[in-house]
Amino acid sequence: MKNVYLILLCALIGAMPVMAQKSAPKRASFTLEAPTVEKATNISSNGFTAHWQPVDGAEGYCIFVYTKDVAPADGEYIIIDEDFNGVDFGSLIEPGGGDEYGVNLSEMGYAFTYGWEAYAFPTFAPGLVAGLLYTPYLNLTNDNGNYKMHITTVANQNDMIRIESHGAGEQQRVEYTVDLDNSEAAGRSTHTVEMSNGSRDLFCSMINMTAPVGTYDYFDRVMVTQNLQAGDEVYTNIAADESIDAEDDWGTPITSKTFSLPSYYLNGHTVVYYDVYAAAYDFSTPNGSTPYTLVTSPYSFRVMVDLANHTSEVIEEVPQTGISEVAVNPAVEDNNYYDLTGRRVVNPTGGIYIHNGKKVIIH
Repeated sequence: MKNVYLILLCALIGAMPVMAQKSAPKRASFTLEAPTVEKATNISSNGFTAHWQPVDGAEGYCIFVYTKDVAPADGEYIIIDEDFNGVDFGSLIEPGGGDEYGVNLSEMGYAFTYGWEAYAFPTFAPGLVAGLLYTPYLNLTNDNGNYKMHITTVANQNDMIRIESHGAGEQQRVEYTVDLDNSEAAGRSTHTVEMSNGSRDLFCSMINMTAPVGTYDYFDRVMVTQNLQAGDEVYTNIAADESIDAEDDWGTPITSKTFSLPSYYLNGHTVVYYDVYAAAYDFSTPNGSTPYTLVTSPYSFRVMVDLANHTSEVIEEVPQTGISEVAVNPAVEDNNYYDLTGRRVVNPTGGIYIHNGKKVIIH
């Protein structure tokens, strides 16, 4: 679940001059209130229309839809498990793909859970993905943000795998060397990495840093687990819209979004939830070489939608910022923009970037 983050940027940014690098980032000159959400309407067995009220100063909104599970007992639980068995073409010798810079694996049916993406001209073999792989957004606030990533690769002996985690908490980077049984030249292996920066909006990227061109360079399975206590709630993102304009072309506020939810994402759930946050740009306080500061509101209350009984209810909980439930060291603020391969971008235009640990979309 990548709390998937909105940037709606006017076209004039591409023509703006590069701003001088500042010695320290500035704070935005304004804040945004959390959106006031309303009950869903048009509820069916597999969809609904979400509603919220306009937020003063907002330029856009992000909305997220979740299912909820509750741990029945203490123990280690699987938060997400993806084996990419939707990929049924190509081969290890002659992989498919390689002609698109980025592929939404979930939308293409290559992944059976929501929100997986691959970049850097990914290639494919049955059940395998090669490239820069991105997980969905994951809510990992339980267990003080501690979690494990179990990564299965088909790679070469001593290849280096890099994992980076992003979100509202502290960014972490881990690198490990592929260690195959019996010192095989290439093959399948699983490595477990322990991380401690879980937040409600965490996502991870991973890539094989050293595989020579034309050799095995695949991710076969990614599983995330977390130790839970009985009663802990786990919210799993199953849909989102990260780029909702605040107004249409005629200046009318946009305050609703209709979702149709595939049954394989619902996975038997008949109750779902949604929340919203607002975003805007503060051009009066540039951040280093970026001519604006991105401002995001807190999350709204969650809204419960009962798909079976066609009812809805606003859950008046304390809106979360994404880090209030997690004990982590404060992140070092970095207001630069980076592309999906990790390179710094001085003046970002249209595309997807990493900014302050968040995935952002610039139009």
